[in-house]
Amino acid sequence: MIITNSHHIGPSQERAGSLRNEPVRVGSGTWVGARATILPGVEIGPGCIVAAGSVVTRSVEPDTLVAGVPAVIVRRLDTTKR
Repeated sequence: MIITNSHHIGPSQERAGSLRNEPVRVGSGTWVGARATILPGVEIGPGCIVAAGSVVTRSVEPDTLVAGVPAVIVRRLDTTKR
């Protein structure tokens, strides 16, 4: 799931404040596993792997494997086997 919009946090009488839109970028050759969620404003570099079920809340450097909720770096991937 790639999400490109959300709401700002509003006051207590209306927590879903004004709408905000932010692009998501997924680099060439990246593999996004089943049921992963990528949040607004995130850029995933080329050659990455996003593990199934992960929630990506921050941008990911190229050739990196991320996993978890929230997604964290598991390891850097070897770039010589392309």
